[in-house]
Amino acid sequence: MLSFSEDPVYKLLTNTDKTLSDGELKGFLKAKSYFNKGDYEKIIPACTEEIESSEAEGGYHFEALSLRAAFYLLSGCQKECMDDMSAIINNKDVDVKIKVNSLIKRASLHIQLGDMEKCMADFEKAAKLGPEIADVYHHRGQIYLLMERTQEARADFEKAVALNPNFAIAVVQKNYADYRSALAKQDVQELLENVVNFRKAIEKFKDFSEAYVLFGQVLAERQDYAEADKMYETALIVDPENAPILVHRGMLELQWHGNVEKGVEYMQKAIKLDDRCGFAYETLATVEVQRGNLILAVDLFNKAIDLARTEIEMTHLFSLRDAAVAQLKVCTRLNIGPTLGMQA
Repeated sequence: MLSFSEDPVYKLLTNTDKTLSDGELKGFLKAKSYFNKGDYEKIIPACTEEIESSEAEGGYHFEALSLRAAFYLLSGCQKECMDDMSAIINNKDVDVKIKVNSLIKRASLHIQLGDMEKCMADFEKAAKLGPEIADVYHHRGQIYLLMERTQEARADFEKAVALNPNFAIAVVQKNYADYRSALAKQDVQELLENVVNFRKAIEKFKDFSEAYVLFGQVLAERQDYAEADKMYETALIVDPENAPILVHRGMLELQWHGNVEKGVEYMQKAIKLDDRCGFAYETLATVEVQRGNLILAVDLFNKAIDLARTEIEMTHLFSLRDAAVAQLKVCTRLNIGPTLGMQA
């Protein structure tokens, strides 16, 4: 949700003006209370209560649809998410910002379903409907970056930043896209300027952990490992509940010192901090395969599969797990391979 600067529903959720007690709350306002308490499992039922109430009883029908769609998307309930977002997009009476927000999220869902044409069509509709909304260009820029269409990504990030210079994630993503472009061209001057721009972004957005994480990745690629570690360390101070930062730090430890034990320790800390961090399970599983701990690796891949939200992600994880299973069978039949792997 923090990746949107113009999400009216998120602004409602974080608005503290409402003074009703929990006992008086219904529907969307109940979902708002759950959101602020971190009781995320209860949000979808509360939104459903709002959506199924009559207009006289409710008042937050489209806001509830938008919030429920967002949590369906996060939960991997793709059909339900698509239905809610389409209900918003196809209604003429919806606030423009809510509709644009739903178009962006539906575009992301189309990507998960492997339909690039529909994804770009939704971004085009969003740009026409809300040409001054920075979120459109920021999210489309991310898609372009994933597709390695770096120059188009840079153009979209530049537009997002021009529309909203205080949109932290767009500023940082623009710097990252600029870095990828300079690296591809092997332009030393641009690379040096990019480092300066990253430092400016960190100075401006001191409380935004993503800035430190992305800069840390850039520094690691430049083999400036000590500085990269400082970035991850600061990111954890800013956002101590962010488990993926620990995974990145563990990967850096492997890359920098080759210290497998310490790298694994960081990844295990990430899982302890957030047992739904699929990135941690997948990364740790890959390390355990390399260490020969194949039984443990298969178990970790299975946990990552349970948390997968898209068919593409799940296919990738199944292929990694099945490769580990095949290796384990060969080791067992031939009685070869690390003993540790057979005992894990």
